Amino acid sequence: MKDNFQSKYAENSAGSIGFSFIKAYNIWHRKIKSELLNIGITHPQFVVLASLGYLKQHQNEVKQIDVANSADIDVMTISTIIRNLEKLELVHRTTSKLDTRAKVLSITTEGTQILNRALKIVEAIDTQFFSILKDDEKTFNHLLHTLIQDNS
Repeated sequence: MKDNFQSKYAENSAGSIGFSFIKAYNIWHRKIKSELLNIGITHPQFVVLASLGYLKQHQNEVKQIDVANSADIDVMTISTIIRNLEKLELVHRTTSKLDTRAKVLSITTEGTQILNRALKIVEAIDTQFFSILKDDEKTFNHLLHTLIQDNS
């Protein structure tokens, strides 16, 4: 039976960096999801709100495509998430003054309040979760950015 599982990690799955990465991600993600549900948003909704909030600091008009690119989420998924955020009255979508085909996003007052609460939650979880790495935290973040750049 053992011969059917033809992985080089068949004897020790801990040797697989991909498997270890997804396990660590799942633990971190479970904590994030659980806490965000307490304030009524999902993790993808938080990612979109945070991306929008960040981009809004640097751009007058933030379009859906800008958020999709920033969050590295496909445009159709972004559209669905934004539609749900609109229903929650956390974001508002209008037509761009510069390009009538584009939708411009803004965060409502309630959206800003939720985002600020969510940022405190997520940043606290990040601090607690990654503090185990101590001085290696910056190196780990740098390595993640290397992976992102080289594989985008």
